[in-house]
Amino acid sequence: MMHKETVLVLETHARASVPILESSAAMGLHVIAGSSKKYCCGFYSRATCERLLYPSVDNEPDKCLAFLLDFVERRSISVLFPVGDVMTDLIARHQDEFSRHTNLFLPGYDIFVQGRSKILTLKAAKRAGCPIPKTWYSGEEPLVKIADEVDYPVLIKPAISAGARGMTFCYSREELLGKFPEINNDFGESFVQEIIPRSGAQYKVDAISDRSGELLAAVVYAKLRYYPASGGSSVLNRTEFRPDILNYAVKVMKELGWVGFCDFDFITDPRDGVTKLVEINPRYPESYRATVAAGVDMTKIMYQLAKGEKPKPRLEYKSGQYSRFLFGDIMWFLTTKENRWKTKPSFFSFFRSDTMYQLLRAKDSGPIFGYILENLAVLLNKRNRQSRLRLR
Repeated sequence: MMHKETVLVLETHARASVPILESSAAMGLHVIAGSSKKYCCGFYSRATCERLLYPSVDNEPDKCLAFLLDFVERRSISVLFPVGDVMTDLIARHQDEFSRHTNLFLPGYDIFVQGRSKILTLKAAKRAGCPIPKTWYSGEEPLVKIADEVDYPVLIKPAISAGARGMTFCYSREELLGKFPEINNDFGESFVQEIIPRSGAQYKVDAISDRSGELLAAVVYAKLRYYPASGGSSVLNRTEFRPDILNYAVKVMKELGWVGFCDFDFITDPRDGVTKLVEINPRYPESYRATVAAGVDMTKIMYQLAKGEKPKPRLEYKSGQYSRFLFGDIMWFLTTKENRWKTKPSFFSFFRSDTMYQLLRAKDSGPIFGYILENLAVLLNKRNRQSRLRLR
């Protein structure tokens, strides 16, 4: 009897993991879902064959690394899929060790860190001719000089963060000089950036490049609603054909020498009509379901690349398809005062044929069940509750 090949997906409490689990199961693979959380969306997916509970990569990175290296050495894992910022960073940093026992497809760590750091990303984008917002780096000129040069208000941004965490508005010179050292201390190296008016349309690009630099797949989608509404993770997306935006993303990937999957965030500046790169995420975003809605199986392509195969490029996709994170969209509706009753598509359009939900699946209620269990545990703790709801 022939045994199925096995894939290991890490950080399956992240919503981005669910399409990876589903695609792997559709390929006929034996799927192991890994997480540091006892309850999570991935553990309850019908695609999951086994669960792996490991030490927290956030709190115990060394123990987590040792545990995972021991596991892949003992088990026959065909391909490893890391999900999430910190876990992907850990695997990328130690990819030579993991590659002795399993297959994965990531850029070298020297390239990976350029994608994870917003500062290094923005500098690479500028070299590549990709427009970026006006940006000032405290490592290149004194903060006092920056405070005298900028037009207020401005943003302080950590070089490495997820969502809107650490982003701080400053409305005066005094605020910038007072808050910048705090953000720099709490979140690590930070920088100052102009504020693009919120009326500017926001876009994402998810793309895959092979080791020769050939673009194998790409999907552009608009961020229609996001939580927090002031600027956070997208909760409703629509796929669109925007070759101009995709061209910028490809230029940045080539400048970095990027291989594998990458996620880009862009915003159109309403003052000059130019679409500008804000950051890239060198991992699968929570909005990864949008690529599935577009009809592109990026997980299969990444699996084939990890196995050393040559996938056929998938550069055509369906536009006008929506991907929705219902719980986040509910939070958007409850916390925003702008246009919530007139937004298009309507918040109350729950059964559109052109909409895929990130976790809610007609034939699989498990991920929703796991997500609820995980969040019930989180919300019982006041500190964790504030962080999860983005209340601080």
